[in-house]
Amino acid sequence: MMTTPESAQAVQAVLALPFLLMGISHIVQPKMWTDFFTYLHGLGTTGVVFRTFALELIPAAVIVAFHSVWSGPETVISVYGVLLGLKIAISLLAPSVGLRSLALAQRNHNVSFIGAGVFLIALSAICFWSMFNQESLPG
Repeated sequence: MMTTPESAQAVQAVLALPFLLMGISHIVQPKMWTDFFTYLHGLGTTGVVFRTFALELIPAAVIVAFHSVWSGPETVISVYGVLLGLKIAISLLAPSVGLRSLALAQRNHNVSFIGAGVFLIALSAICFWSMFNQESLPG
């Protein structure tokens, strides 16, 4: 499937606000996220499946299917989608690796979640910038 500049822009429009809200939440509520991921870790492989389907699968699928932009700042979004898709595949095919990922939340939770929050806000900023900068998309 070929993606178009319009489909990439639609992906950015759909994900800009969720990336922003999740990013701010990670920064201002790292303890909440630590508790949530600790809870999921306690569920074992069920927690891995829940995290994958509740938080990761839809953004990864949408980005991989409709955001094939490989030039400019938007490349970061495409790379994020591919890497998230790889993380999903590894977590579902080797749940012990997914459990180790969940366990990381218990160590240095402020640094981990604040860093993730900054990254999500950066993704949001790229989405918003691109939506208002039409020349940035190939086509």
